[in-house]
Amino acid sequence: MKKTFASILLLQTIVFAESFEIFLQKAIKSSPYLKASTLYVEQAKEEGSAITRYENPSLALEYSRFEPNIEDSDNGFRMKYAQPIRLWGIGNDKEGLSKATINSANALYSQKRATFIRDISLFYTLHSQQKMLMDLGDEELEIAKKIHEISRARYEAGTISRGVMLQSKVDYEMIHIRNENLSLTVMQSYYDLLEQAGISEEVELDTDYDFLINKSSYNSQNPDVLSLHNEQERALSQAAVNSNSVEWISLYAEYENEPDQDITRVGVNLPLALFNTKSQEKQIARLEAEKADLLIQNKNMQLALEDNRLQKQRQKLIRLKEQNAKVLKTEIELLQMFEEGYKIANINLLELQDIKNKVIETKERLIQITTALNQNAITTNYMQGSYNE
Repeated sequence: MKKTFASILLLQTIVFAESFEIFLQKAIKSSPYLKASTLYVEQAKEEGSAITRYENPSLALEYSRFEPNIEDSDNGFRMKYAQPIRLWGIGNDKEGLSKATINSANALYSQKRATFIRDISLFYTLHSQQKMLMDLGDEELEIAKKIHEISRARYEAGTISRGVMLQSKVDYEMIHIRNENLSLTVMQSYYDLLEQAGISEEVELDTDYDFLINKSSYNSQNPDVLSLHNEQERALSQAAVNSNSVEWISLYAEYENEPDQDITRVGVNLPLALFNTKSQEKQIARLEAEKADLLIQNKNMQLALEDNRLQKQRQKLIRLKEQNAKVLKTEIELLQMFEEGYKIANINLLELQDIKNKVIETKERLIQITTALNQNAITTNYMQGSYNE
């Protein structure tokens, strides 16, 4: 009855456990970090609008009082309306800078989002690894329990000493203590994952998920490089704007009323770029563009090396997984033979425990290889731009 109830409970847990895909989408939608990042895009749009906006006109009003002599006086006034006019071609440069500013912000958000997905995925693999190790610990505990029960039966039958029986009991109890520590590690990795995802409520999470390399987006651009390219474009657009020493002229119209005449004036104010030619701003923008270009070159070199490393690492991990799986198959067969042999006193306890430890060690290596393969796929997907929005 207890086994039936436990099976039903386990089945319910599996059915209602949240998959990694659902957990990830929930994190993307609810993360305060990503929500804050979207504000940078909104801010860039406002900055882009500010770059292209026109200058306000100005209106001057002046009152005059004329007194040609003590007994005679009259009033007059003057009005002047002025409107700054952007020079031809400046508007295109401003529009280019506005667009580049928005594109740079979008690329930065895409980079942050891709990094967010990568980091959550890596935290998930660590939690999944700890969960698999805890499950393996439970499996080891069952084996140790079986060995202890056989030892106790043989002790009661008088075929082994009390010391040998107690040795199996100590092994069983030490594994139980180690499993308690593993449960704490699993709990810590779970809360680390929730914290990284920005999720405050606990969820039942399915930890059985394999990450695969997304071949369909292999031609996508690395988010770091994409962000650097857009920052370079913004710097070049800024240099184009700053290359214009004079951006505005001012057209004005003036009307002046005097006692004996009315005067109308129309004219233009032309700023003279004699001292402030914006040479420093031009040089700063060009240096920013050159710096971005060098960073892109450096990043591409790093990516080429990292891609080569990941490919070689994956090939070795796959071979190791196959080799350990073959060894495990033999060790499990040997463990079963040793368990049967120990029941009839053909082997001693140390031999049985030694093969039991080998089985557990091989399974631990397989768990570590599985985690490394998943992390390899996650890093590869990030590098090739699979997580770009």
